[in-house]
Amino acid sequence: MDDKRLEQAEEQAIDNLTGHAKTDAASEQVTGEQPTAEQSAADQKATEELTAEIARLAEAFTNAVRAAWNSDQRRQLEHDLSRGLRGLVENVEGRLLEFNRSEQGQDLREQAERVVEKVRTSKVTEDVRDGLTKGLSAVAAELQEFAERMEQGRAEEGKTAASDAQDIPVEKEQK
Repeated sequence: MDDKRLEQAEEQAIDNLTGHAKTDAASEQVTGEQPTAEQSAADQKATEELTAEIARLAEAFTNAVRAAWNSDQRRQLEHDLSRGLRGLVENVEGRLLEFNRSEQGQDLREQAERVVEKVRTSKVTEDVRDGLTKGLSAVAAELQEFAERMEQGRAEEGKTAASDAQDIPVEKEQK
């Protein structure tokens, strides 16, 4: 019979932790018995033991992560990665410099400069620039008109509020 009570206590502790706790009435229906003070104490003890184990697990995990972070292997890996990335950047920069100095690099640079100059002097670019200028000018004019209407409306509201205000006479006490 003690094994059955222990199983029930374990199930109750797990249910309590997972938020699926059985009520005493439900427990009574399943087992056919009313929980005793002994069962309640066993449930409480099982719950406390489980909570303590979870706390120990969390502490051990924290210590393991801290130890891994502070380990020489992690520091060495960080150093190796840093050194490797610096080497990669230096290598890429060197290759780019070599390419810029090469005949192909010079040709590419000249072609790019010609394309930029064609774009700068083309009719399409000029049309786009003119269109953008006109469009931005129209937007600015509309915004200016909107701001003026808002100011005018605010001024009219102030006049209306002032004319709607009524003077309420206040009698002063004579001493």
